[in-house]
Amino acid sequence: MAPAKERLHNLLALLLFIGCLLTDATAMFNTAAPCLPDQASSLLQLKGSLIGANLSSWQAGTDCCHWEHVTCDMALGRVISLNLGELFLRSPRLDPALFNLTSLRNLSLAFNYFDEVLPVFGFERLTDIIHLNLSWTNFRGQIPIGIACLKNLVTIDLSSNYDLYFERRSFQTFMTNMSNLRELYLDGASLRSIGSAWSTVLADSVPQLQILSLSGCHISGSIHPSFSRLRSLRVINLGDNSKLTGKVPEYFSELSSLRILDISGNHFEGHFPTKIFQLKKLRTLDLSGNPMLSVRLTYFPAVNNLETLDLVGTNFSYDMLSSFANLESLKTLGLNMMGTDNELPSLISKLSSLDDLRLRLVRSDLDNRGLSWVSNLTQLTHLLLDGYDFSRLVPTWIGELTRLESLYMGDCNFPMPIPHQIGNLTKLAELKFSSCDFAEQRMPSWIGNLTKLTSLKIYDCTFSGPIPSTIGKLIQLEALEVSYSNINGNIPKSLFALPVLQRLLTENQLVGSLEDIPAPLLSPLFEIDLRGNQLTGPIPKSFFQLTNLDYLDLDSNKLSDTIELGSIWRLKSLTHLNLGNNMISVLEKEGNTILPNSLKIQALYLSSCNLTKFPASLKYLDTIQGLDLSNNQIEGAIPSWLWERRLVSLDLSYNRFTTLDRSPIVQMSYLIFLDLSFNRLQGSIPIPLISSNQLFALDYSNNNFSSIEPNFGKYVRNAIYINLSKNKLNGHIPLSICS
Repeated sequence: MAPAKERLHNLLALLLFIGCLLTDATAMFNTAAPCLPDQASSLLQLKGSLIGANLSSWQAGTDCCHWEHVTCDMALGRVISLNLGELFLRSPRLDPALFNLTSLRNLSLAFNYFDEVLPVFGFERLTDIIHLNLSWTNFRGQIPIGIACLKNLVTIDLSSNYDLYFERRSFQTFMTNMSNLRELYLDGASLRSIGSAWSTVLADSVPQLQILSLSGCHISGSIHPSFSRLRSLRVINLGDNSKLTGKVPEYFSELSSLRILDISGNHFEGHFPTKIFQLKKLRTLDLSGNPMLSVRLTYFPAVNNLETLDLVGTNFSYDMLSSFANLESLKTLGLNMMGTDNELPSLISKLSSLDDLRLRLVRSDLDNRGLSWVSNLTQLTHLLLDGYDFSRLVPTWIGELTRLESLYMGDCNFPMPIPHQIGNLTKLAELKFSSCDFAEQRMPSWIGNLTKLTSLKIYDCTFSGPIPSTIGKLIQLEALEVSYSNINGNIPKSLFALPVLQRLLTENQLVGSLEDIPAPLLSPLFEIDLRGNQLTGPIPKSFFQLTNLDYLDLDSNKLSDTIELGSIWRLKSLTHLNLGNNMISVLEKEGNTILPNSLKIQALYLSSCNLTKFPASLKYLDTIQGLDLSNNQIEGAIPSWLWERRLVSLDLSYNRFTTLDRSPIVQMSYLIFLDLSFNRLQGSIPIPLISSNQLFALDYSNNNFSSIEPNFGKYVRNAIYINLSKNKLNGHIPLSICS
């Protein structure tokens, strides 16, 4: 053992060495380059274009490398990562300042709302980018070829932008430059024009692809044999492409890394290759919704890690049920139960890991006596039953599934009374009935026993009577949706007092008045949809104090009230408002102005609201896309500033307008629907300047228009509907109409 003095010397040396390291690290940190001025300026310009941006750290004069959601290259002071995902920001456009951040490697704008054509130019400047996420942004239009210049891309996610599309040639050019791509998510974007060439293009262009997600992309045809070259695929999601046909390729069984295969909602045919069941890494297999696909369960290997198997809507059969015993990891199972024997339920009952069961009976007239075996699956947390007739045999067994957290019943018939055993499922968080026949029974009061319920949805069911007052016991309820189910009576007072209720949707036959909302400033309510009922009386003032309210629709009731626009403008989170077709009067007082970029309203429907003049404050509502002021008594000119808004739909019919401030050409780049019918408009027919490939409809009928410009047809080539009837047109119809 070393002497104590020597050990002390070694300890001091070690401490000195650590101290030097810490000093060097501190010095390195302190000498990190600050954010370059042009980077900060571009970020601030981007922030200024975003509505609802609570980016408190983004302040002029501070180092942008320390701002939230921003990462810099410490040596150069340039922004390399910008993650604004899931901030739920809004903007009428993507500010070009973003493209000044040319050192970006990671960019996420996911779950923000832009609702504009994806910029044609700009993306090509971001040549260093590796990960690009623009999912759920509501961008539309053709996917710009400039993104194809980003040859370093490893991940690209454009999913859930349902108005984005590829042209055939642009898709091929796009993919040709993406040789480094590992993950491609285009779910919901249209590849309709690509036809059946999509699989060949991918096989030729992205050899290292690991994740392919093309659900709902309108791809068609069969999968080309060349697709087998994509040997690194871990995820294949081709769900909900209704024109995807042919046989499921045998070579899928050779994709040894495959973990997820989803080909649901298509028209595959023939026999499903059984060797795919033997892929050792396969976790999820979804074949549901392929009615022409025959799936024969022959053998599951002893070592099997399959967790999800959904065969609902396929022609499945089996000859080696004993192999079910090998599905020890199976958590989710979906099956058609038509024609099954007694052996299958007994084997399913032995799947100890199963917690999600989905059963569909294709022919509801079959005997359902065998369904009681489900009660043996006491570990179930999720149960879906579709197409069952319970009118002859009450499913009392359902009360034994005490661990259920979600229960969905669709297209089922129920006995008298509805089985109260459902009220014993005290762990239930989600309950949904859809298209069920309840023989006009009342909604059961035992609903109030389900105190952990967060979501209750009833759609297109044959109930009767009121919403039970016991619903006030559901203190954890976040969403109540009851529509087209013959519910009547008053809304329980306790409903609006539920402390965490966020969504209330019910279109039925409700009567009576609306109740005040206690503590509206603290209420989490963000969506109220009570249209199509028979509600009366005023709108409680507390509705206009809901700080989180995003969506309010009270259309087609019998409400009577006088509403000042100023009270609406106080709802800073509101994006959709419909007060139309009631007995409401909307007034605009002097000083009811709007600060630019202070509101988020995109849809404003004030039909039949006794307006006598065009609301001047709308001039500053720069987010508006849908406006309905029909069936009022507005006189005079349609203001010129209206055409400067980014309107998609405009309905000014059934008013007393006489002129357009700007005529005959009006700029409406995004227009889909314009209705000026039943006014007193004079002069020449207005010509809308609309985006070159946008389809739209025009109704100018029942006015006093007297002439049509010779070049009218040139500007309306993409119109799908034009109504010029019942005007005072005379002279020759212009030849341009023929185009």
